[in-house]
Amino acid sequence: MPSEETEPPLTQGAVETPDEDYRLLVENQTDLVVKVDPEGRFLFVSPSYCRAFGKTKDELLGRSFMPLVHEDDRAETAAAIARLHLPPHHCYVEQRAMTVWGWRWLGWSDTAVLDGEGRVTAIIGVGRDVTERKAAEAALAETTRRLELAVEGGDIGLYDGSVLPLDMSVDARYLAMLGYGVGEIQVDLQSWQQMLHPDDRDRVRTLGEQVVRGDLDRFEAEYRMRHRDGHWVWIQDRARVYERDADGKAMRVAGTHMDITRRKVAELKLEYLVDHDELTGLLNRRGIWQSVQRIHAQSQRSGRSCCLAILDLDHFKLVNDAYGHGVGDEVLKWVSGRLRQEVRQADWLGRWGGEEFVIALPETNEVQARTGLERIRESVAARPIQIKGQQIRVTLSIGFATCQSDEGDPREVLARADMALYHAKNAGRNRVCYDGHDSGVYAVSMAVLVQSALQTARILPAFQPIVELRDRRVVAEESLARIVAADGRILTASAFIEIAEQLGLLHRIDSMLLSATAARLKCSKGSGASRLFDFVHLSGDLVRHPDILQTLARELDGVSKATNAAPPLVLTLNERQISAETEQVARALAPLLDLGCRIAVSDYGGDTSSFRFLIHLPVSFIQLDANLVRLTSESARARSILATIQHTAQDLGITTIAKQIEDDATLQRLIELGVDWGSGYLFGRPSEPG
Repeated sequence: MPSEETEPPLTQGAVETPDEDYRLLVENQTDLVVKVDPEGRFLFVSPSYCRAFGKTKDELLGRSFMPLVHEDDRAETAAAIARLHLPPHHCYVEQRAMTVWGWRWLGWSDTAVLDGEGRVTAIIGVGRDVTERKAAEAALAETTRRLELAVEGGDIGLYDGSVLPLDMSVDARYLAMLGYGVGEIQVDLQSWQQMLHPDDRDRVRTLGEQVVRGDLDRFEAEYRMRHRDGHWVWIQDRARVYERDADGKAMRVAGTHMDITRRKVAELKLEYLVDHDELTGLLNRRGIWQSVQRIHAQSQRSGRSCCLAILDLDHFKLVNDAYGHGVGDEVLKWVSGRLRQEVRQADWLGRWGGEEFVIALPETNEVQARTGLERIRESVAARPIQIKGQQIRVTLSIGFATCQSDEGDPREVLARADMALYHAKNAGRNRVCYDGHDSGVYAVSMAVLVQSALQTARILPAFQPIVELRDRRVVAEESLARIVAADGRILTASAFIEIAEQLGLLHRIDSMLLSATAARLKCSKGSGASRLFDFVHLSGDLVRHPDILQTLARELDGVSKATNAAPPLVLTLNERQISAETEQVARALAPLLDLGCRIAVSDYGGDTSSFRFLIHLPVSFIQLDANLVRLTSESARARSILATIQHTAQDLGITTIAKQIEDDATLQRLIELGVDWGSGYLFGRPSEPG
């Protein structure tokens, strides 16, 4: 394009000078050459122009060029022609024109021809096809536009600058991510390092040094930078060196900053939830099992023992049934908080599943573990939980086992801890049991004691009164098994029942207790109407020995004939036992039921309660689950459940009995709910065995 400042205007005389060289030059020029008058009518067209538009000179001369121009470009072309009337009388314009090849972009360099008075008499234009360049420019513009949209839509900040020393030029989006406006902060080495999170600083600095040395061509890292208001922003930083010195050291770099805080937080939360329980925040089953494996491996390397404990919330199903699962979740979170406070810093705590927890205690022996676990158990039991206006007490049963350094599989240790938990549950709950060598010794000594007591008839009944709640009149007694040891110690059933069950001796204990009760009934005085009912517990083991029950039936038949009345014996069975073996229980008890003995069901309203067995067995009494009774003081839902049971029992002619009544408030509440009978220390403790 000619220079507007140095090139003089073209005069009419210069144009009209005939010159063969000029003619040859124009006619053989590949560029398009035209001459038009001030109104835009062709005065001259070069052969190249005619070829491009597919027209002859005669078809063009005297006609306006404007109809050949794309209508969208005509206004700009007309404006360019108008500028030729003003100094410097040169212009450049690009327009689309309809050629033999279709619409093509032509770039025109136009010069005005002036007369002696400076008026425009003609315009000479030289045109060149610039279609390919325009297409490339359009593609570049589109790419640039898309990049700008991506950068803006993705909230991507841009930076570039020198590396040594670090001096960056950053855009507004880069600064906005960190809470700054343009010009409020200069990003140099010192300010950049100060904004980096301390935990990320060394890692990012090391990566940057590798890029500077030339070990890496790209810099790519995710790290945290401090926002202006103090919180941390996760940044994804990607940069590339585009200039290095002769030694290969980085000189200049350009890159992008992207705020990935939301994505990073989601990733970290997902990573956290892989190993943690969402409800309690403790390690989940996977997380605590990995901890158990690590501690077990450490124990094998160090030669020191460790302990594994399994904890279970007692009667947690009743809490869910009485208060709902929402309150149950709050109880789990509260217990988790207590456990987290009580465990040692070195211990690992996790939720094993449901209401079970596991604690791994590294480098810990039995005595140390028992001391700590007892403290945990007491801490949970001592404090009632206040949730939504309800006061709830929960207890823990805990089983633990020692993992010796030579044990190859921690699963075996957990299995022993689980067995110890089972012992804790069966022994009455709210206690810590150890599965180790001392428990084996205890089991052997207790087994010897049980067998000796059976041989010497030292298993005797103790009796606890059962009263009619409204007037506290004694209406029955419950026979409770006791062992009187040779040294005079009296052992309650909770101390020996589990061992007797493992030895298969429960039916013999039941037999002795029933024989003693039958003998007592034979000696009792009074008519059938005035005699007290005698409740005796039967085990599932006894039901599988019908010969013993038939012998008892013969003894009681003698009692019936002597008193001319049905024996006031109530055979008490556990609800779970009846539900599992209803038909077998009915067949085994038939001889006693034919004599007029009654059936009672114990622990009714517990974890697995059902009305189904009431259809098939002539149940006369229901002993309510002690934990359900306790919950009625705290939960309206528990009271509603008990009221439903009471209503059903009343319709069926069944007497309800509440146990472990120890205060007048509980007594009054049970009376209001319509419960018929009850027992507990409020009315009298068990008698001495005899």
